[in-house]
Amino acid sequence: MFAHPAPPPRNPHSRPSSAPSGSKPNRSGGSTPAAGGKRRGIGSDANPIDMAYYDVLGLPASCTTEEIKKSYRRLAIKLHPDKNRDDPDAEEKQIAVAYQILSDPETRKKYNEFGQKNGGGGAEEMVDPEEVFGKMFGGDAFADLIGDISIGKEMKDVFQQQAEDAPEDYMMGPKGQPVLTPEAQARRSAREKAAADAKAAERTARVNKLAEHLTRKLSVFAEAAKSAEDPDVAPSFREICRLEAADLAHESYGTELLQAIGGVYKQRATQYTASAAFAPLGWFHGAKNTFATVSDTVSTLRSALELKSVFERLQAAEQAGMPPDELRKLEEQATEQGLRTLWKGAKLEVESVVREVCDKVLADPATTSEKRQLRAAALGLMGDAFLSASKQEPGPSADDFVRIETPQSKAREKEKASRPGVPPRPGAPPPPVPEKPEGFM
Repeated sequence: MFAHPAPPPRNPHSRPSSAPSGSKPNRSGGSTPAAGGKRRGIGSDANPIDMAYYDVLGLPASCTTEEIKKSYRRLAIKLHPDKNRDDPDAEEKQIAVAYQILSDPETRKKYNEFGQKNGGGGAEEMVDPEEVFGKMFGGDAFADLIGDISIGKEMKDVFQQQAEDAPEDYMMGPKGQPVLTPEAQARRSAREKAAADAKAAERTARVNKLAEHLTRKLSVFAEAAKSAEDPDVAPSFREICRLEAADLAHESYGTELLQAIGGVYKQRATQYTASAAFAPLGWFHGAKNTFATVSDTVSTLRSALELKSVFERLQAAEQAGMPPDELRKLEEQATEQGLRTLWKGAKLEVESVVREVCDKVLADPATTSEKRQLRAAALGLMGDAFLSASKQEPGPSADDFVRIETPQSKAREKEKASRPGVPPRPGAPPPPVPEKPEGFM
C-alpha cells in the first residue's frame, strides 16, 4: 500500500491551509513540528490520529462519503497523468489510496483510530487492543460460548478519551495539578454516560445472542431425551461435548476458559435442579456460588493493587535514575503482573456473562418446566465435559501463559534448573503420570 508522509497535527474539522510545513499551531496555540505528525495513542472518528489522507483529498475529518467521492473525482481530473509528465502516477496514486481508505466505512474507522500502516509519522504503530485480547483469550473458537471479551474495547475507549482531551481542556488545580475545566468535565461526563448506555445495550445483545447459541446446543439433548439420565441419549451427548471440549482446549487460554465456563455450567445446573427439588437447597448452592465469585473478585482487586504498586515503583525508579539492568527487571515484572491481572479480569467477565446466559436459558418462559429440567441436565453434562477436558489436557497453567521471555527470565529459569532436586519425603507416592486423551498420539 502507498505510504503518504503524515502532515503535522491540526484540527481535524478544519480544511488544510497553506501554512508552511515546518511548523503549525496546534489546538493549544503552540507549535508542532512537522516530523512525527502522527500523535501517540488511539484516535476516533471525531478526532483521527492521522490526517494525511484527508489532507490529500483536501477534506476535514467530518466529511461525508459523498464529499469524499466528489473530491476524488475532481482531483482525478485535475491531476490526470498527462498533466504531470515527470511522474505521471505520483499524485494520482496518492488520491487513489486516500479515496480507497476513506470511502470504505470499515477501513476509514481503522485509519481514524490507528493511522497509516507505514505513515511516516514519528509515533510507533499502535495495535488494536480489541484484536489483541480477542485472540489472546480464546479467539474465534469461543465466540459462541462467551462472545467478545470487552477488556480490549474498554482499553481502547480509554486511549481514545485521552486522545480527545485537548490542552485547553485543562486548568491548574488548587494543588498545582492540572484538572479538567468545568466545560471539559461536563463533556467527559456526557461521553461516559453515553458509553455506559451503549455498554449496557451491548451486554444485553451479547447475552441474548449467546443464549440462543446455548439453547441450540442443549436442544440436542433436551428435545430427544425422556429423562435426565436417558441411556439412549445421554452417552452420545456426553461424547459430543467431550469432542468439542477437546478441540477448544488447544486454543489460547483454552483449558483455563473451559475450566471457568464448565464451572459456571455445573453450578447453574446444580442450583436449578436443587431449587426445583427443594427451594432452600437451591438457595444454599446460590450462596456458595456467590461466595466463590466474591473471592475471585477480591483476588482480582488484589492483583490490580499489586500491579499499581509495581508501576509506581517503576515510575519512581525511572525518576531516580535506576541502572538499566534493574529497570528492565522492574519492567518485566510489570508486564507479567499486568497480563496476569488482565487474565483474572477477563475470567471474571466470562463467568459473569455465562451466568447470565445460563439463567436466561433455564428461566425461558416460552418452554415447559419439564423441558427446562432437561436443559439443566444437559447443561450439567456440558459442564462435566468441559471440566474434565481441562483436567486431562496436560497444558500450561495461566501463569505459564503470562510468562514473558526476556534475558532476565531466562537467567532465572537457568538458575532454577541448576539447583539440586529435592528428594520426595519417605513414604510419599510417586506423582501420577497423566494419561493421554483418546484420539491423541
